[in-house]
Parts: sequence; C-alpha cells; structure tokens
Amino acid sequence: MASTSGCMGLIAARESVESLRDPAFESLKNSKVSVSHEFTTILNYTEEFNSRSTFSVDDQTTEIEIYFKVTFEFSRNLPANNDTRYVKATLTDSEGNVQWEQDVSEDASVPVQVLQPTPSFAQGEWELDVRARGGGESTFGTIQDKFVVILTITNTCIQYPLVEDCS
Repeated sequence: MASTSGCMGLIAARESVESLRDPAFESLKNSKVSVSHEFTTILNYTEEFNSRSTFSVDDQTTEIEIYFKVTFEFSRNLPANNDTRYVKATLTDSEGNVQWEQDVSEDASVPVQVLQPTPSFAQGEWELDVRARGGGESTFGTIQDKFVVILTITNTCIQYPLVEDCS
C-alpha cells in the first residue's frame, strides 16, 4: 500500500513506464558551416571578400567533410590571375595546424574531401578562413563569379526514443 501512494508511487509508476520505452542508441548528428558568395559588379574586383567561421570539435567528432566549388565566368577566356580573381580557403585546427586549403584562380570543382581522426582530431575551436575576389554584372545576372565551401561536421551522440535531438 505504501508503494502506491504519494511520491513513492510516482517513482514506481515512472520505472514501469521507462521499462516499456526502447533503449537509447548511438546515432550521428551533422552540423554544417557554409560560406558562399556571388560577385555581382565589376567593382568587386577592387575589394576582397573575407569570411571567418568557427566551429567546435570534441571527442565525439568522427568526420569532417569538405565540399568546394568555384566558378569564374571568364576563366576560359582570361588568363588565370591570382591577384584580381581568386578564392583562398583554409581550414585550421585548434592547435594552429592547417588541415585543408585551396588557392584557385580558375574554375574548380574539387572532389569532396573527408578528414578522419588519426587517431583523434585536435579538440577545440576550428576556423574556416575564406578570402576571395571576383566580379560580375547584375543587369542580366548571367556573368557572376561565385564560390561555395561547405563543411559537414559529423558527431556521434546518444539518441533517446521519442526525443528528436541527440545529446
């Protein structure tokens, strides 16, 4: 009788409900860091585009995937020039080591690169630094230099049934 009344009864009821729930399981959680830009005027050749993004890497991080694509509209007609049009992207870990970088001045579609922990990633804040220069026109919108860099950071996490977010 004492086990079914008051707080003690709630504990027993909760335990019986919890025993019906499926067990927690390990899952993967992806987060993205994306930097993209379209150059829309010829004046963009005189100013450099800069972007710095940071993200956290911890012992749960299992993979970092990098997608990189650059399109320079006149790259077939104009010589490559790393002073007037370029995209320079660098991924640096929390210890200051460069883990990935690209420096292009013509069309580039690099195959997706995957960084794996060997045996583990440097833990802490990582930084994606992107500097670029290009040009375009906005009247017709057909001539625009552009680029995109997408990082997908995969972490393991514990997924509980009936809860949408991993923890």
